[in-house]
Amino acid sequence: MAAGHVQEFACFTDYDKELVCHWKVPAQTDCSREFLLYYWKDLLNQPNETCVPENGKDNLSCTCTIHPSYFVSGLTYVLDLRINGTNIWNYSVTPSLVVKPRPPKNLAIAKAENGNFNLSWEEGYSPASMLSGQPVIYEVKYWRKQHPAEVSVKAINYQAKSFEITGSSLRRGYDYVASVRCNYTDYQGYWSEWSGEVEFHYDYHLTAEDILQMAVPVSCILIMAVSVFCYFCFTK
Repeated sequence: MAAGHVQEFACFTDYDKELVCHWKVPAQTDCSREFLLYYWKDLLNQPNETCVPENGKDNLSCTCTIHPSYFVSGLTYVLDLRINGTNIWNYSVTPSLVVKPRPPKNLAIAKAENGNFNLSWEEGYSPASMLSGQPVIYEVKYWRKQHPAEVSVKAINYQAKSFEITGSSLRRGYDYVASVRCNYTDYQGYWSEWSGEVEFHYDYHLTAEDILQMAVPVSCILIMAVSVFCYFCFTK
């Protein structure tokens, strides 16, 4: 890797426990052996700290996880990335501008009496966290388990931790999967990852509305059949 050139260097934070920085590297790179990341708080007279990176899951990136002692709006970190002791990249990051929140947790789903499904979840932060209770929007996605490419995505632009999936949007006899992600609107960095999934089954139980929808066309067909029969009977 040429000095002064780092590919796709970026950082994000959950704004609670960690600040994560990552960058692309060639295959077979040993991140912990070749790289070292120095960092310090800008405008504060504090000694440098170091982070030893690890190889990413794809072995094509390095990841350094920093655990700050606190988070506060406006705080900036200065980063000094070195390879085999030589500086190759300088960067500064303000955590409040690169927030990637934790995904919602504890998803649950229950079938309502009207045939719809109530999906609920909890915020991914404890009450003591800075993001807990802050303005947040959600996206819900659900799909047939047998057809994962056919995804329905619904935006929830209000403070709620539940969503009603209407039975009319589902196909009977299929298993479905649902997931949720979030974005804190006062910290518009990134959407969270999608949450853990919850599964549910939409069965063949007929509602009164279904029976009525079938009864109307059947009745029309019967009336037409009787009318035609009577017509031929009286014309003979």
